[in-house]
Amino acid sequence: MAEISWPAGWTRDGAGPRIGLVETAGGVRSPQADDGDVLDLVRRLRPDLVVLVADAGLGTINAVRLSADALVGCGLAPECLVVVLNRFDPADDLHRRNRLWLTDRDGLSVLVTPGDEARLGTLVAE
Repeated sequence: MAEISWPAGWTRDGAGPRIGLVETAGGVRSPQADDGDVLDLVRRLRPDLVVLVADAGLGTINAVRLSADALVGCGLAPECLVVVLNRFDPADDLHRRNRLWLTDRDGLSVLVTPGDEARLGTLVAE
């Protein structure tokens, strides 16, 4: 993570970039550099929003819970996390039940694609 730097002068008052986007791959414990994983990156950058993309099907609840717990455990505020269930099929009972579990039982903010792209765009732009 030593090689990562954010643009100098970035502030919430509008100086510097208004929106910065960093995409990672492989999950929150996947190495992203020789000296750190996604959690290390989150600690270093202290983002306003983390979009956690997960499959909508079997294993979703476990994967999302493990990832959300790790992100919050590394200092991310729970309100700064939004989950996106990818390839969501509203006709699939398991997809619908996974979404309900994550929102109703775990209290997570959950969007789906396809379907919630505009809402996601609004969240990122805020």
